[in-house]
Amino acid sequence: MAGRKATTDDARGKSQPPPQDLSVDVYALNSRIIALLQQDGRMPYSTIAKELGVSEGTVRNRVRQLIDENVITIQAEAMPEAFGYNFNAQTFIKVAGGADIDAVIARLTSVPEVFYLTSTLGRFDLGMATYHQSHEHYRAFLAAHCYGQPDIAAIETCMVLKVHKMKLQWDLEGENRQRVGGKERP
Repeated sequence: MAGRKATTDDARGKSQPPPQDLSVDVYALNSRIIALLQQDGRMPYSTIAKELGVSEGTVRNRVRQLIDENVITIQAEAMPEAFGYNFNAQTFIKVAGGADIDAVIARLTSVPEVFYLTSTLGRFDLGMATYHQSHEHYRAFLAAHCYGQPDIAAIETCMVLKVHKMKLQWDLEGENRQRVGGKERP
């Protein structure tokens, strides 16, 4: 029967298309779903499914799994300038000897102005990016959270003049993307 598509009969005798190939590359599918959601986080699952040639249920299940595995989040991003936060600063922190760095991290992550906090190697232990409404607001932030704190030995501040690139989307098609949800890609 070369050249004919195989079909299966359901309980009522109606002809059904063959089941989908279960060997779909889940990693490629995940990457393509994420790429579409990066273009438009509100894109309907039906549109994604049509674009990728899979069922809406498949898209719904893949997205749910990616969210559950903390691979992606879907959320609105507020632009700081829209709320009067026009001043962006970077602060580098040297934690005092004998201080609990995890306690310093916990304290700083709870501060609303801190939007990015990293542990670093080198002269400083922590790097922190913050948004403020003015220079005075930044000075008050430093006075409240950095200056005079017994667990902070030193800080270095840096005012951001202009953000030239802030990449929030990832290229998931490149060879360097070996993992997109689930297990390591073979």
